[in-house]
This record gives sequence, structure tokens and C-alpha cells, in this order.
Amino acid sequence: MGKADDKLIVNLREAGLAGRLAEHCWRLLAKQEGVAIRPLVALCIGSDRYTGDALGPLVGSYLEERGVCTVYGSLDHPVHAGNLVETVGIINARHPHPLIVAVDACLGRASEIGNIEAWNGGIEAGIAVGNRLPCVGHVSIVGVVNAGGHLGYLDLQNTPLAVVVKLSRAIGEALADVLGRMAARDAAAVVSRISAGTGGPTSGRG
Repeated sequence: MGKADDKLIVNLREAGLAGRLAEHCWRLLAKQEGVAIRPLVALCIGSDRYTGDALGPLVGSYLEERGVCTVYGSLDHPVHAGNLVETVGIINARHPHPLIVAVDACLGRASEIGNIEAWNGGIEAGIAVGNRLPCVGHVSIVGVVNAGGHLGYLDLQNTPLAVVVKLSRAIGEALADVLGRMAARDAAAVVSRISAGTGGPTSGRG
């Protein structure tokens, strides 16, 4: 495991990586302005057309099943290069000042395959395959699915499914944990305000 500033890097070979990833994501989200009232949105980028690119949709479907936050990007409704800009516009229209957790697959060096990286800031999706897309997300998580070269989409297409599934499960478990805890914390805060007779607006989650 390695850290640089607010970036965490863990690998599938490490024991308890989902727990460490969840704790780091908790700290990253806690640093965001207005975290208690901003709607949390998971933006899971990718497509099931290429094995390596299915990481995001797999994570999105995992989070949808657990109902911990609003999700854009799943196996049934993927968010990819062709509709990313439109989807970001929809998110901003539907959710006032959203707090977006972006998830994507990436290519790296052979020694980095199986790494998961998380940091404060956005993802520039599509770089590995030559697409120029807008930087998205306030907190970002990527999984290194394969070694990158000049082949681009072929590198993603030739990625072993086992690596992608293991990465998606680790990321999905970590996000479900931290987002579920945040939702529970917000609910407890609302109950506390009501009990104290102060009322006030409820959380903007959704």
C-alpha cells in the first residue's frame, strides 16, 4: 500500500484491502465541502463491450443492488464515451450541487495490474484509448485492469475477466460500506434534530 498526498494505492493481493479503501474514501468524502447535505452520486464509467472496460458497470450494478446511493452507470445502463457528457448534464440537472464519486477502469504498467487508486479530484476518462472526455468526479477510484500499450481498446478487450471481477468486488464492497455509513450518520443527525425539537432541513442525499 502506498500514499501520496490524498491518494491511496492498494493491490488485490493485500489482505483487508476493501476495509482500508473504505476508510480512505470516508476521509476523502469528509473533506468535501457540504458533504452532509449534498446528494451523493456514484458515476460508474465503462461498457460491457470490452472485458476490461466492464469494471465501472460491475461496480454500479453492485451498488444499485445495495441501494446505498444514486447510481449512474451499470451493466443494464452503462455510462461510456458516447453518453458521458449527456449523463453529467443529467446528474447536475437532477441533483443540486451533487457530490460525485467517479469509478473507472484504467491501464497501467504490468506491475500495477490489480491496483486500486483513490483520491480527491476527478477522472479524465478515456485517456487510455485516445478519447478526450471532460474531467468528472469529486472523489475518484480507478482499478488497473491491464497493462497499457499502443493497442488501446485491444488491451481492454484482452483483459482477464477474473481480474475485473475481483477489482469490482473490492471497490463495490468499499463504497457500499462507506456510503451506507454516511447515510446512517445523516439519518441519525435528522433524528437527533427532531428529538431536540429543532427540526430543520433533512439531508440532500438522493
